[in-house]
Amino acid sequence: MGMDFAANRLQMQQKSAEKPKGLPRGRSFLKGQSGNPGGKRPGTRNRATIIAEEMLDCETRPLLRGAIDDAKGGDGVMARFCLSRIIGPRRERPVHFALPPLQSAADLRAAMEAVTAAVAQGELTIREAWEFSQTLDTFIHAIDATEFAERLERLEAAQARHEKEAAERDDARQP
Repeated sequence: MGMDFAANRLQMQQKSAEKPKGLPRGRSFLKGQSGNPGGKRPGTRNRATIIAEEMLDCETRPLLRGAIDDAKGGDGVMARFCLSRIIGPRRERPVHFALPPLQSAADLRAAMEAVTAAVAQGELTIREAWEFSQTLDTFIHAIDATEFAERLERLEAAQARHEKEAAERDDARQP
């Protein structure tokens, strides 16, 4: 009888290891295909978010008044918070600064001198001058690449002419 019990136990393990046919439990859709392939409609909002916004809308004035009172009372964090809402983060602004015309690498010296002089006179900040220098650095790389490509084309053309002349001389020597 003890043998039958052990055999049954092994049989039970084999049966539990077999995979059921069809869809697995808890998965009513085929893999990769949901019940709503189109998804939510555009603009659909979460119900909890809508409720929270409605509750906050009712309390906006008292909350804002309390924050302002705290800021006026000397709370530095509230003061910074209120000012950040009034002023907003500082964004880049256009800089009115005339660079000398740039045609070649030789013009970069005059441009950097102009940028340096503008910093010394207070027309540009150090950061703005650094950004100008980065722009000038990019410009010099573009000039270098263009000049390199032009030199390479001239060398290749000269090499092709040289090879053509050499081939013509070889043809002229052969009877």
